[in-house]
Amino acid sequence: MQATKEVIFLNQLQHTLLKTIYQEKQTTAKQLSSRLLVDESTISRHLRSLLQLHIIEVVDLLPAGSFGGRQSRVLSINSQYLKVLGVSIEEGELCLVSSDFSANALSCKQETIRITSKNFGTVLSQIVSDYRDSVDVLALAAPGLVSSLEGKIVYSQALGIENLLLDDLFKHLDIPYIVMNDANAAAAAYFSKAKNLVYFLLSIPFELSKPIGLGAGIILNGRIYEGSNNSAGELGEGVPLFEGSEMTLEQLLSNKSLFKQIDLKEFLNHICSKISTAVNFIDPELIVLGGDFCVFEEQLLKEIVQSVEKQVTVRKVKALDWQFDRDGSKTIAIGAVHGFLNRFFEDLDFANKVVAKKEERLR
Repeated sequence: MQATKEVIFLNQLQHTLLKTIYQEKQTTAKQLSSRLLVDESTISRHLRSLLQLHIIEVVDLLPAGSFGGRQSRVLSINSQYLKVLGVSIEEGELCLVSSDFSANALSCKQETIRITSKNFGTVLSQIVSDYRDSVDVLALAAPGLVSSLEGKIVYSQALGIENLLLDDLFKHLDIPYIVMNDANAAAAAYFSKAKNLVYFLLSIPFELSKPIGLGAGIILNGRIYEGSNNSAGELGEGVPLFEGSEMTLEQLLSNKSLFKQIDLKEFLNHICSKISTAVNFIDPELIVLGGDFCVFEEQLLKEIVQSVEKQVTVRKVKALDWQFDRDGSKTIAIGAVHGFLNRFFEDLDFANKVVAKKEERLR
């Protein structure tokens, strides 16, 4: 029996048109023709297919020229085409951000929860079950070494996971997905801020006696840099906040005064040394401190900046551009959505899988 041929919804030119429209925000067939060096009639023919799929929409009409003729249609990505659920899974926290196809956050839900290899699959299955009727795509961000192209968590010490292929887990969940490193996801949320940046993601474990994690999401020339083995930006373990204590992250977040009981000298020396080394190597336009840095008071963050700047060579040449991200895991979740959009508009095969699943759901 002959196998049924897979239906391809987008060809290469249509995918290029989508990417260009996404980058330009709003454009016309004439402008697309000029930019891509393809005749306007060919552009218009392929745009009709994209309009029929409702991936793009007409948002305005330009006035006809002085000699009459047809009005030019202004085209944009249809933000309602897909609903994407950005998911940040950390050892001690879960954040879910529902977003449209333009990465506009529609809702956000955060929960302090202990997540390990034992309940990881159960937690994800429950998320998909809860959102099955309201989202089309899952964009997952997790700590550790993650191969986004393979859809694989290679190694996550925080979650106790090794060599987990998400296809095996998602086989019965029946939803398109991507998975990426949490720091890379956070950096992706800053795509529009700078072409070269480092996002330092601090992760405080659920049990405060365990070492703090510090990762760096790196964007070079407008692209996420994962390294040759998906380990770029892995800066290793830090030191515990409460060594020998049984206190949890949940208790700390509910009573910030507990910070007064902590001697942070060793923590600060360790963190500042790692950040300054990374900044010296990469020389970014923008440095962002995020993740669990948001639980610290402003004065402590200023101390970190001052300490790093004393150790950074480039400081002698120019002032460093710093930003503090106080949205914590929400940034990671919305960054995962940006990561999905980047993959959709860069990878034709992946885009066709998503479109095929969308069309299947509509039938």
